[in-house]
Amino acid sequence: MPTISIDGCRCHYTEAGSGPALLLIHGLGASQADWFTQVPTLSAQFRCIAPDLVGHGGSDPNGEYGIFAQARRLLRLLDVLGVDQCNVLGHSMGGAVAQSMALLAPERVRALVICNSTAGFRPVTPKKMLEAVARIGLVGVLGVKPLASLIAFRLFPHDDQQDLRKTMRDHFAQGSRPVYLRSLMALGRWSIWGRLPRIQARTLVVAAEHDYFPLHETQRMVAGIPGARLKVFDGSRHGTPMDRADAFNALVIDFLTADA
Repeated sequence: MPTISIDGCRCHYTEAGSGPALLLIHGLGASQADWFTQVPTLSAQFRCIAPDLVGHGGSDPNGEYGIFAQARRLLRLLDVLGVDQCNVLGHSMGGAVAQSMALLAPERVRALVICNSTAGFRPVTPKKMLEAVARIGLVGVLGVKPLASLIAFRLFPHDDQQDLRKTMRDHFAQGSRPVYLRSLMALGRWSIWGRLPRIQARTLVVAAEHDYFPLHETQRMVAGIPGARLKVFDGSRHGTPMDRADAFNALVIDFLTADA
């Protein structure tokens, strides 16, 4: 799998397909491998580029972890790959990086799909603070593997989702404790609520009925981005791209090709 040196740090990515470029950005503790339900379908129409964020997957852990720094890093990756403009799909933390890219380089983001994410990860409510403290405590004391099982079950709790649960647990368990904690702290400092009106890209926001982020928060984000559309998947949790793969992929294709 290819790697590129950016600012002296190895950035690992995978690429498949041809056509308009589509950058797929994974979430916290994950990697490009989590797009296994998207790339085989989306690569039939798009040049899919799926990088590993700093310290995740095959990318070096010694880069900058700030969300805007990650966005700049991915813009430099696109430079190296000769991509002037692309569509961007981000899940969870990847949605934060995607929004940051749209703010930093609006001329380069043709369309934006934000899935199961928000415009601010700062723990400003008691529930969010409790979640952050619990994750920091669990990973800090026990490491990533116990959290992997917990998250996999929260994403895919049903009996018929055992395969997805195992896949997610295996992917997540490969992560690093320091990388997870540094990424979580960086994410907790990121908020762009006041900058949402500056996003110029056509935007689709995808939400799940039982996601971590309450629907009213997602609706606030949609209201803040000019012309943004919202699609809510009933019954889904945080792993919507996987547990609603066919419908999710069709939605993304329809949105990205609507003005082609």
